[in-house]
Amino acid sequence: MTETPRPIIDASEALIEDLRKAVPQAAFDQMTRLLYSTDASNYQMMPVGVAFPRDADEVAAAVEVASQHRVPVLPRGGGSSLAGQAVGHALILDLSRHMDRVIEIDPEGRTARVQPGVILGGLNKQLAAHGLAFGPDPASADRATIGGVVGNNATGAHSIRYGMTSDHVLAVEAVLADGSRARFDALDGDIWAARGKRPGLEGAIYRAVPDILSRYEEPIRTRYPNTFRTVAGYNLHDLLKQTPPNPAVLIVGSEGTLAVAAEVTLNLVPTPSHKRLAVVHFSETRAALEAVPTLLESDPSAVELIDKFMLDLARARPEYRRLLAAIEGDPQVVLIVEYAGESEGELDAGIARLEAALERLNHHDPVVVVTGPARQAEVWAVRAVGLGILMSLRGDAKPISFIEDAAVPVEHLAEYITGVFEIAQRAGVERVAMYAHASAGCLHVRPVINLKTADGVHQMREIAEGALELLLRFGGTTSGEHGEGISRGEFSERLFGPELTEAFRALKGAFDPAGIMNPGKVVNTPRMDDETLLRFGPSYETPLAPTQTVMSFAADGSFAQAVEMCNGMGVCRKLDDGVMCPSFMATRDEAHSTRGRANALRAAMTGRLGPDGMHSEELYGVLDLCLSCKACKSECPSAVDMAKLKAEFLHGYHQTHGLPLRSWVFGHIAQLNALGQTVRPLANLLLAGPGKAIMQRMGVHPERALPRLERPFTDWHSLWARKEGVDLLSLFLGRQKEDKTHRWVAFYHDTFMENQDRRIGEAAIRTLEAAGYDPIVFINKKCCGRPAFSKGMLDEAKRLAAYNVAMMSRVAEAEIPIVGCEPSCMAMLVDDYPDLVPGPVAEAISKLAMTIEVFLTREAEAGRLRLRFDGMPRHVLVHGHCQGKAVFGMESTVRMLELIPNCRVEVIESGCCGMAGSFGYEAEHYDLSIKLAEMSLAPAIRAAGAGTIICAPGTSCREQIAHTTGRRALHPIEVLADALVEE
Repeated sequence: MTETPRPIIDASEALIEDLRKAVPQAAFDQMTRLLYSTDASNYQMMPVGVAFPRDADEVAAAVEVASQHRVPVLPRGGGSSLAGQAVGHALILDLSRHMDRVIEIDPEGRTARVQPGVILGGLNKQLAAHGLAFGPDPASADRATIGGVVGNNATGAHSIRYGMTSDHVLAVEAVLADGSRARFDALDGDIWAARGKRPGLEGAIYRAVPDILSRYEEPIRTRYPNTFRTVAGYNLHDLLKQTPPNPAVLIVGSEGTLAVAAEVTLNLVPTPSHKRLAVVHFSETRAALEAVPTLLESDPSAVELIDKFMLDLARARPEYRRLLAAIEGDPQVVLIVEYAGESEGELDAGIARLEAALERLNHHDPVVVVTGPARQAEVWAVRAVGLGILMSLRGDAKPISFIEDAAVPVEHLAEYITGVFEIAQRAGVERVAMYAHASAGCLHVRPVINLKTADGVHQMREIAEGALELLLRFGGTTSGEHGEGISRGEFSERLFGPELTEAFRALKGAFDPAGIMNPGKVVNTPRMDDETLLRFGPSYETPLAPTQTVMSFAADGSFAQAVEMCNGMGVCRKLDDGVMCPSFMATRDEAHSTRGRANALRAAMTGRLGPDGMHSEELYGVLDLCLSCKACKSECPSAVDMAKLKAEFLHGYHQTHGLPLRSWVFGHIAQLNALGQTVRPLANLLLAGPGKAIMQRMGVHPERALPRLERPFTDWHSLWARKEGVDLLSLFLGRQKEDKTHRWVAFYHDTFMENQDRRIGEAAIRTLEAAGYDPIVFINKKCCGRPAFSKGMLDEAKRLAAYNVAMMSRVAEAEIPIVGCEPSCMAMLVDDYPDLVPGPVAEAISKLAMTIEVFLTREAEAGRLRLRFDGMPRHVLVHGHCQGKAVFGMESTVRMLELIPNCRVEVIESGCCGMAGSFGYEAEHYDLSIKLAEMSLAPAIRAAGAGTIICAPGTSCREQIAHTTGRRALHPIEVLADALVEE
């Protein structure tokens, strides 16, 4: 019997030397090991080290070295595992950084050969061109690697149509536990026997497996759970049923405990050309659960459940609230029922069958049919981020994973769920969330528990034991797709019985005689409530977390709790969609993901980086490449605000290490610009000559040039006001709301508009005036504080915020809209002022402040906009600003431009431009800045025709576009103003 080897925590010098010869990219430092000590589960285990193999040869070499040193090995993909299978006291092989190549796609044979680090969502995008897809579709597809999908035997919403990953893996090129290589694929008896004659571990495996199948045939046939959705144990039952047998199925779902998958051949499925959703509402939870078997009779392709818990949390987040258009009223549960086919007629028939089924059920709650692809995508988006939305619950008690993956025969679903809720109530847990795969009897049930307390750990145990008894009664399984890991592995013998458990141990021993492959998973697992393994347990403390912060963290509870909002699910590791996380997209380095930064901060707070960890250069190095884009706050379903956390960290760091001169200069850019304006011609000469050399010595990259000063916007505005013969601010302050003859709007001009981009302010004022508004310009306002904020100069940012809040208080009291053109400045007013200067005035300003695109679009949709356009055809290519996307979204920019007749608006599918204020100016960040621009933005602009208008709301973005492409980009309001016809 294979025994779990004694844990090895620290690598020996001999291991480090041998491994670095085998795999040049390997790390054994404390920070890297800490970053890989967690996944998306409740657990934390310190690895021995982390290696980043570039190909199968390096994988084999790494495993061979580990085998010689008797060090455990843990293959890892995106690290988004929910049961703890991606953490261990082992040498971690990160296969996601380099081994991410799609080797071959065979559309006719409907197969694909891929490396294990390929992201499933990215693969499906390539396959879509051929009308194909990989059938299993886990919600984590945007960051889940094929290696992880195979290791977990993943599936998803469409499992009733496509089954499990084990149904679609044709072959695995594997590295065995001694570093040797083997191929597992479908074999007839003669080939199997021939392979059994091979020397070494491969031959031993091919000799041992038939004996295990024969010796344990009866329990293999009778003791597996009575549901197709089971990933517990090893897939001996699948292998026994196959003709010809394919031992690759044993690697699937093995959680890296048998071998390392170095290449996988996948079966592909055709994608249906037509889909339709019906969002079926239920006012009672039990009725929804009991309806599922009847709804399945209508032959849907999916039936997914979302409960009120998740809907309420989604409504609380503006970025998700807009996706809930298909939800009417306040249902307890909605079932998303999908029909797919090759014609609209097939979908009509599916909806008709659904209506008949609902009639048989005497269902009277709303049913919303969703037809368009865009609206369907909104519904699926809410479902896909379900876990993250649940984990956005503030406070120490979280909807945690441990029984979340049980699956029971669907006819017992209502009884099982009702029983689990009763068990939770008896344990003292009042809130329980559930969502996901009703069609397969696999609802992800998450009790809200505080694991930082002994009572919470006891509640977890009590509920797990009670739920186990229930699912055993109904013939269910402990795990339907997320794997066993640490959360459920200890219950394996109670699920399968002693004989089948011995079969699993025999299989493990055949593949891994020394027990080094991800030990403690599938067999010989630890207790699920072992407090030495819990990431948050009763002994968890954050003694080094700052308790006195400049900003308010009241919404999260504290600075520490804001950091702990990161649950490890790794949405920040996605590569294709959205902005988050720019530096990870460019570097593929875990340290430069939002998750990596949060884990580093948590390590520092808990003292794992030493007594000075919160002010350490090591932590600074992890946070340095955060571009403060704010994408994490909107794109992370748990709303981790790393820009805010970084600013607070930098403030504390500067108290210890001092503020660098370059940071002081960039943080005071508004004041320096104002000083330069007094001697503008001389200042511009200095900027082009000696000033540039001085900036280079301070660390500005020599390829960058600071923008020249222009005549101030407020000078132009003063002339405009005198020409009009009215001082609108004075007029407003005198008359305020009682004056019905004016349509007031307050205009917040930014530092760069004031000193470098006056034309944008002119366009804004003229457009507002043409639309019939009376713009109030805050002549005496100060910089919003964004430059100081981004450099951690929070005392300065707070001072500026306090001044501006007082200055705008009368406008806020009168509920006058506050509009501006620079997204980062308006985001400061909306998102950061309430934390810098908490109080009702800042909150009021936050609600009234918006970009000019949001304001004009809102007014147009309300029928209050009076503008005339020239009607000339235009093609506008738009790049969105990161903070603008995060706080305001891109829709208003597009809709405002579409107010122009004959204007074709195209949004560049790009992430961060790489400039991020001063970030792209700094010499050490220049290469990354350019790399980010070249990922999609710069090539798209170079490909645009000469007549295409390039448009970008952000000052930094326009600077980067000019720098990398030579094209001048306009602000959207300039495009709109240029199309106006003056009356």
